Amino acid sequence: MNLNNLSQFAELFIIKFLENGFGALPKRELEIYVMHLLLTDGQFKSEGQDIDFHEMSLVLKMTEAKVRNLIYEVDLKYEPQFNFKAELLSLIEKQKIVVDKDKDVIKFAIHSPLLKQAFEYEVRKLNGISNGSFSKHVVSINQETFTNLLVALYGDLPLPDNLKDAINIRRDVKVTDNSTLIRLFTEEFIKTSGNKSAELLFDSLNPVAIFKQLLK
Repeated sequence: MNLNNLSQFAELFIIKFLENGFGALPKRELEIYVMHLLLTDGQFKSEGQDIDFHEMSLVLKMTEAKVRNLIYEVDLKYEPQFNFKAELLSLIEKQKIVVDKDKDVIKFAIHSPLLKQAFEYEVRKLNGISNGSFSKHVVSINQETFTNLLVALYGDLPLPDNLKDAINIRRDVKVTDNSTLIRLFTEEFIKTSGNKSAELLFDSLNPVAIFKQLLK
């Protein structure tokens, strides 16, 4: 393994290892911190900065289950600024979302154990149902749950006029309340299969631009 910044890795490791005295750091805490240092160094990450659990498992000779548990603990301990809205928007921007219009299912590819837990928690708060049985990193919800999630995350803030105008023009309606406007947008998003295509969803706003306003 070739570290990108060997001197920084070594310095941070020694500081942590000696923090409470030589050998005082428990083995599990040491493993978590070393994993944190590896990820901070840029190891096991794709060009899109997604963690490659399969590569990590092979290189470190660990099961994927153990890798995921370690990453989960790294996120809990060393990623205190976790922002669910930002993480959800990142999934959409990176096209980690697939829409099955026929089955009324929206699938999210969520590789981060912490984000998956947070996603399922937000859905449960809305009395919605998420399904993660298909794959360990895929979570599925229906259109209604997705709409309710967007409404809940946006809150009571007034929607920007350009967004309201775009939705009303697109659907040939005159709607002012947030819940209905977001519901109409979600319906249009589903129609396009959730893909970020060259053809704009509305005259002046593409889906990602709208999500950025809803999840700001």
